[in-house]
Amino acid sequence: MGDRAYVRITCRRRDAERFEELGFVADEPDGDAAMSMVDDEAHYAHYSALTALAQAGIVFFGWHDAGCEYDGSMFASDGAGEYHDVLSTPNELLALARVKPDGSIAEGDLDRVREYYATLARARAELGSKEDGPG
Repeated sequence: MGDRAYVRITCRRRDAERFEELGFVADEPDGDAAMSMVDDEAHYAHYSALTALAQAGIVFFGWHDAGCEYDGSMFASDGAGEYHDVLSTPNELLALARVKPDGSIAEGDLDRVREYYATLARARAELGSKEDGPG
């Protein structure tokens, strides 16, 4: 059966069929050109499929809950061919940077968070998303 997680995405309406093929269902409109979709039993949070869609230039953003083998995260693709994701808190959808016992931040974590938020902003602009909060 595999590891399953709840996943929510926002994508272009015209790309919705690609996400439906993975098991997403329409949730609600998000502006004129975008829509929100959910899959409440996404196999490994559809990581491989979402990465492939990002590499194909599909614009989307969203988040997933933790599974048994991975933490929750937020993710975004702005159409430039890359999938950006960050660890996130379970209730507020805030990006996390890992802090080592000595108080220093794990190498690359701040850059990863900054790149995610920059990608999220570009994806939101591309989709005309009305949401103001995090992915």
